[in-house]
Amino acid sequence: MASSTFRDSIGSLGWGRREEEAINTSQQSGFLSSIQNLNPFQGGRGYVSLPTTESAGAPLPAPSRREEEEGWFVLSRWDRLLIFGACNLAALACFVICFTLFPVLSLNPRKFVILWSVGSMLFLASFAAVMGPMNYVYHLLSTPRLPFTTAYFGSIALTLVFALKLHSTILTLFAALIQLACLAWYLVSYFPMGSTGLRLATTYGARQATAWMSG
Repeated sequence: MASSTFRDSIGSLGWGRREEEAINTSQQSGFLSSIQNLNPFQGGRGYVSLPTTESAGAPLPAPSRREEEEGWFVLSRWDRLLIFGACNLAALACFVICFTLFPVLSLNPRKFVILWSVGSMLFLASFAAVMGPMNYVYHLLSTPRLPFTTAYFGSIALTLVFALKLHSTILTLFAALIQLACLAWYLVSYFPMGSTGLRLATTYGARQATAWMSG
């Protein structure tokens, strides 16, 4: 009798784990609302259930404290896509600045290489956001990817050491060339059919451009 009374008193404080109504955020306005309206994974247009989770084992409210704590750290697919886009836009900005200001940065190659390395790391972070950090780490450490992982992250580390610690322009440019080759290797490896598919796509694109220019 006393235990049931205690449970009722705790439940009256709102601590009980029960299904609650979803929070209606349709009244939001501004930039965040316009982005949320593009979400193809929400239950309805302009309606969001908070918090969101893609893990079947960690719904909120959850039956246990451990599963509830796990649910707070799970990103939805829409969140992952937003982070993926933001990281790629930031990486693209770094690469564009490198190429646009190359005449100026060429006087100080170390600044150019540092900015390029930041762009490369943001590019990799975008894939980590989509796949999940640990899954992406396991993917990079898998047997087929291990040579690339060693060469690419080794070149980034050497680039930063040569630029920030040794202040050697020649060694910095050498490490940057290795980093650029590894980045091209990474992109080609994910292209359909690898280098063969990339070669076919390039040939087809060149033919179409030639036909368009010739009229």
